[in-house]
Amino acid sequence: MMKNMMKRLCGKGLCPIIVWLMLATLIFSIFLRVNPKPGVLNIENNPTKYHVHEATQNVSAKRLPQVIVVGVKKCGTGALRNFLRNHPSVRFTVEHEIHYFDWYYDKGLQWYIDQMPCTTPEQITVEKTPMYFIEPDIPKKIYEDISPDTKIIVVLCDPVVRAISDYVHVRERSGCRIKAYLRFRKNKSSKSPHVSKKSVCPAWSNSTRRLLRQGYSAADSFESAVLDASGNINIKSAYIYIGLYAKHLQHWLHNFPRNQILVLDGGILQNNPTQELQKTEKFLDLQPFFTEEAFYFNETKGFYCLSKPVPQCLPESKGRPHPDIRKKVIDKLSVFYNASDEILNGCECCVCDGYVDNWPKIRCEDQLSIIILD
Repeated sequence: MMKNMMKRLCGKGLCPIIVWLMLATLIFSIFLRVNPKPGVLNIENNPTKYHVHEATQNVSAKRLPQVIVVGVKKCGTGALRNFLRNHPSVRFTVEHEIHYFDWYYDKGLQWYIDQMPCTTPEQITVEKTPMYFIEPDIPKKIYEDISPDTKIIVVLCDPVVRAISDYVHVRERSGCRIKAYLRFRKNKSSKSPHVSKKSVCPAWSNSTRRLLRQGYSAADSFESAVLDASGNINIKSAYIYIGLYAKHLQHWLHNFPRNQILVLDGGILQNNPTQELQKTEKFLDLQPFFTEEAFYFNETKGFYCLSKPVPQCLPESKGRPHPDIRKKVIDKLSVFYNASDEILNGCECCVCDGYVDNWPKIRCEDQLSIIILD
């Protein structure tokens, strides 16, 4: 039957095309056997699941990250990424935030690997997702799924300023969507999950629902976003909850030794980036690359930018102006955070568990800012 079909096709002048197609198929099948897909981990029944497939150990390949920047949101993780990715031995993911361990964990480890950049064995792969910091189950997932040797970077900053910055960020980027979604849920008769065509607000997405589940709101003022009806601090508000650094840090300290966690000061990173980047280089065992000459202060933007190897600044969305907040509210939040983070100033609680030898101490200046000290 196959011979008759070939005769008919050849009779129509298609024989050379068929031969070329068969030859191309054969060559391609040989190529796949010789060159397996780079970056694929030999995960199944492999006790060395933390390493790259043997066939790609010495070439550029997608590897699990050796370093993860886990937080804190609105404390300077974007600036750290923007600066550190210029080091020749460091490669960040193309997407700014992967959210594998909190949003896409069900997609599996291979999906996570596919999000990584191609690196050589001499380079370090870094992933950044600031919301990892507040999820208590994520440290264990990273320890078990990636490696017990994974290095963790945390950028802390004044939790009051962080809360205000977070509020401005959410209001500007998602406030309209959050309000529209809440109106839709309230109006049971609505048949469409989209807002009115007359509205300038785009349709909400899964990220809108995630923000609500995390405790975010689109309140008309910062005060109403962080205080309840009685004027007390709303601990359930994400703007407040994220700033409970001591509470969240203990989950990381229970899974990783202190020498695998680098704590950076977001305030110093903003005002003296060289200092914090050199500290990061030492932590990651990198060759010195960043010097004071590599940065300049941009008067227009109000923060430091890179002058070399390639001039670059953070995007326009960074450095948004903050609204005026009553001093009474600022003071209330400062006292609240000073008490909650007092644990970091000593070892009165099991959060230390022997890891506190070189733990940064916290001092409060004018009850308004928290400074991380060596």
